[in-house]
Amino acid sequence: MMIISFAWTTPAVKARRKGCTRREWDDDYASRFHVGDQVQGYDKNPRNGGKPFCIIEITALYKERLCDIPMADWDHEGFGYLTGIKVTLKGLMPIEIWKSWKKQKYEVWVVRFRIIEHLTQALQ
Repeated sequence: MMIISFAWTTPAVKARRKGCTRREWDDDYASRFHVGDQVQGYDKNPRNGGKPFCIIEITALYKERLCDIPMADWDHEGFGYLTGIKVTLKGLMPIEIWKSWKKQKYEVWVVRFRIIEHLTQALQ
């Protein structure tokens, strides 16, 4: 089964407040994922000791320029939730990451998903 590591946004996935993620994948790697695939969600990269905590189903997969990210994706990315619980990435608040994304013209892969199952042992 393929995996996606959520790293710093894991709390939003666990709270069911994240339904999309943006990835700087090359096209060859992205071609391994398909709408309808079930994928294991990890709390960080397994090479760094990450553990699976959920199963997601991919509902959409496409490329988009970061600067074109729709405002609705503030919440779909889990940023509203992460702001509320004061999660940062390398000292940056989600709004600072969002603003930097809105300035970027390069394309990333957008993976929309729904949570199929939380793995109970990982939630403890």
